[in-house]
Amino acid sequence: MKRKRSRKSLIRELDSVHSLYIRNRDGRCVICGTTKDLTNGHLFSRTNYSTRWHERNCHGQCKGCNLRHEFDPYPFNSFFIRKFGQEAWDELYREHRTVRKFSNSELAEMISRYEELTGNK
Repeated sequence: MKRKRSRKSLIRELDSVHSLYIRNRDGRCVICGTTKDLTNGHLFSRTNYSTRWHERNCHGQCKGCNLRHEFDPYPFNSFFIRKFGQEAWDELYREHRTVRKFSNSELAEMISRYEELTGNK
């Protein structure tokens, strides 16, 4: 019999597998280009679930650039606007400001999807 996973553990697992997917997808820091110490950098804060796992909100960043983004968002915002355009930035910002709550089954589905994409099943 399968034990039901808690919401907290689902979120933690999704964060982990999604981060792996983003780091593998980008393979380098989108700001400075290094391939060392990659993290999953969020353009808009991961505190809002509406864009926490949004693939356009997440990009590979080295630890230094990710930390710097908190105090100086210009380089990351500039990268995004150059790559996707101002309209895409505005749309992502609107989505970020929207409240979204995922059900446990939606979280589990996203985990399965990213496990498949990363070959981490």
